[in-house]
Amino acid sequence: MNAWTAVGVVAGREIMVKLRDKAFIGSTVFMLLLVTAATVVPVLISQQTPSIRVAVQGDAARAAVELATQLGLEAQDPDNEVPPVLSLLGAGGLPPADISSVEVEPGGDVERLVRDEDVAAAVVGDDLGSLRVLGAESVPDEIDVLVRAAATQLQVAEAAEEGGLTPQEVAALTSPTQPTTELLDSRPAGSMPPELLVLVFAFLFYISVLTFGMSIAQSVVEEKQSRVVELLVAALPVRWLLAGKVVGNTVMAVGQIVVIGGAGLLGAMVAGQGQLIGQVLGASGWFLLFFLLGFVMLACLWAVAGSLASRIEDLNSTTIVMQVLVIVPFFAAIFAIDPGPTQRMLSYIPFTAPLLMPARVVLGNAAPWEPPLAAAIVLATAVVFVLLGARLYEGSVLHTSNRLKALQAWRGAGR
Repeated sequence: MNAWTAVGVVAGREIMVKLRDKAFIGSTVFMLLLVTAATVVPVLISQQTPSIRVAVQGDAARAAVELATQLGLEAQDPDNEVPPVLSLLGAGGLPPADISSVEVEPGGDVERLVRDEDVAAAVVGDDLGSLRVLGAESVPDEIDVLVRAAATQLQVAEAAEEGGLTPQEVAALTSPTQPTTELLDSRPAGSMPPELLVLVFAFLFYISVLTFGMSIAQSVVEEKQSRVVELLVAALPVRWLLAGKVVGNTVMAVGQIVVIGGAGLLGAMVAGQGQLIGQVLGASGWFLLFFLLGFVMLACLWAVAGSLASRIEDLNSTTIVMQVLVIVPFFAAIFAIDPGPTQRMLSYIPFTAPLLMPARVVLGNAAPWEPPLAAAIVLATAVVFVLLGARLYEGSVLHTSNRLKALQAWRGAGR
């Protein structure tokens, strides 16, 4: 059996074991549901129009709620423009709502209706200048905004009538020429903020490397405990065995990321977020490359952490260094998300480059030559770590009596 065939056999075994692992299947399904829900549910919620019951007591309150009901219906039409008087007074972007009113006679206990939650809120008053909006613990935002907008519009109309202004004069006062807004660094409507996309990529890398890394270490120590590794090493060289483990788990890790990302894009497609799809696809190339290099760079060391242990209980101590090498760069990348010298420096350090160089590409502050240079640095580090990991793995994988230290494993290699 040549090297490529042996590595392929071991990698295939790792893949099949993973595909039958209930924990792996469960975590993948959970993340698929989480990503899909994160893209679809907010859109579905935003498309729902709330139905709200409001108690009304007083002539002015009745007029305000009637106009608020009309404004809530008009807001459901995306092509409907906000009345000029409301735009002038800062009431643009009115929320859609279906408001139904409950008339309360003068002297009626309107507060009891609110406390008993028969209505979501109550509007009370016979004068527009002294209207009160009552709520139990809070007032729905839609009612608060729409009633304020309606009261504003009614008071402006009342003041105009008392002043003897014609409709043309009112329009001239309430519809002045508005300033033009220009965005120097505009972002397409409906797209994801670049910072949020960076956090999503960093989180996926962190979870995948930590989960698969612990899985590799656990697999190695289980083979040692069951003596299966002795049969494997008798059939093929130790380095081929290590290479097969790394290749198999790398394929599964990349495959899981692609499937989860595909589920997110499918959810965005169903939700009609075309801009988001193009944005993620445009940023995913460098992320996948750095994910692959970063995962391979650490995978061999995770296998070494497992080979240094003689039983499952030892993994807490033998994998502590690897956990630090994953957790610290993750939080360093989070704290360095804002562009600056710190982010630039960390994007060239091998442990943080897989997180921060794709982030700089997404944020648009990386020169064209910088990602290839950072990738070359991570690749060179990965080669060194693979060679180092192979020697330590060879010196420790057959040692089953007690837990080894890295120096002992180094000395035991080649004997």
